[in-house]
Amino acid sequence: MEAISRPLRRLQEEGAWFARASEVRLLWVVADTSGRSSVLGLVERLEHHADNRSPFILLDDPWSGPDRGAAGRSVRFAERFATKADSLRQAGIEVGPFAPAEGLAGLEALGARLALAVAALRPPLAGLVVVLAPVRIDAPEAFHADVHALVTARGLEAVRWIVVEADSGHLAPLTRELGGERALEVDARFDEAAQQQDLAAIAGPPPPPGAPLVAPFPWGTWSSGGAMPSVAPPRRMDDGPPPSDEQLRANGLEPLYVKGGAQRLKQLMLGAALALRQQRSSDAIELQTRAADLCDELALHEPHATQRLVLAGYLLAASESAAARAQYERVVALARKEKLAAREVQAELGLGMLDAIEQRPSAHDHYESAARVAEAAGTLPLAIECRRMAGQCANDLGAHEQASEHWQHALTLADRLPPDIQRATSAADIARLLAQLLDAYGDGRHAAELHRRAFRIEHGFEPGPVMPAAAATAE
Repeated sequence: MEAISRPLRRLQEEGAWFARASEVRLLWVVADTSGRSSVLGLVERLEHHADNRSPFILLDDPWSGPDRGAAGRSVRFAERFATKADSLRQAGIEVGPFAPAEGLAGLEALGARLALAVAALRPPLAGLVVVLAPVRIDAPEAFHADVHALVTARGLEAVRWIVVEADSGHLAPLTRELGGERALEVDARFDEAAQQQDLAAIAGPPPPPGAPLVAPFPWGTWSSGGAMPSVAPPRRMDDGPPPSDEQLRANGLEPLYVKGGAQRLKQLMLGAALALRQQRSSDAIELQTRAADLCDELALHEPHATQRLVLAGYLLAASESAAARAQYERVVALARKEKLAAREVQAELGLGMLDAIEQRPSAHDHYESAARVAEAAGTLPLAIECRRMAGQCANDLGAHEQASEHWQHALTLADRLPPDIQRATSAADIARLLAQLLDAYGDGRHAAELHRRAFRIEHGFEPGPVMPAAAATAE
């Protein structure tokens, strides 16, 4: 949609200039939380711009905690630059030795490692680009002060910066101070009104209530659900006879789907999404119900489960929790029948959420069921989160031993994940929850080890011999 591609094009244009203009010290990008991953993907691809000669290093540690994530950023930079240097050497590009400086802390540690990294670069490489994209900023003033210090630091002139903020604009004073010659700003947020216009244009007029599930078929021999004119194309001289229903089924296609079903499904889904964005909840629910029913009629089992999950979300938005519960239960039954593990997990989580809101003990059972299915499917990060919630429910019910078992199992699953993925899960929070439980039962030694484990998960390295009290509390 143009409403989405337009801000990304702006970023591409400014990013291309950043790659060419080495005098620009900072490219500041403000994005929506929903568009952050798209923005980061585009920013990382700027490394391959024809005019760029600088390696890119991404750092996404949160600006939070006692040291505002400085220790983790410093370690992460050293790890990622070493990995980047190895890949460049394998490609035949010379990079000198890089031995991270020790004995420093905070910004000084990162600054020293940046200087060593720049010194290790050899032609044709020139300079370094650090992409700061913190997943969370809990200390805005400190964030601005730290970035200001890094961008303007003497001795780091060969390091340039791209900073991506999601739903915040803390660096506006810094860009004004640097001026247009040394700083670029890009607003990569999506325009909601323009998105609604694009969605309405794609969806077309919603089919009226009572219209048949499958639309009349004016598109010729067959039609996908993609964008295409609502008219039959002119006949070609070499056109063969249209395939029969039997031939379509033999090739894995449902005749109703390619003879109007796909187009009608697109109209219903997009029409429902547009109605919800325009706060027309009853219209959204009616259209989404018809979309789910059409998937059922077309025997599209996974889309059917997905559309019912979306419908449950629309019902919750309209405060119709009983109707949403019925949809989640229907998805669980369908997912078990058709072996759709991911959809079963989503539905069980939805049921657990509803029971937790209503303070029903059965919330624990739904979270535990979701955890088992997610683990069996190999989706370990999701299984870890399900175990966290099951443990929390058990703990709230006073079943402390059961809570401990859930949290210990979650940490066992986390040990099977690479450090970067483990850090993105709730494993560190689970370690702290388990530590609090053990501490309450007088097991301070194991509680202290769990606090250290939480630190290791979040920062990627061991804490000091004695963790500062502030750090232990924050952890």
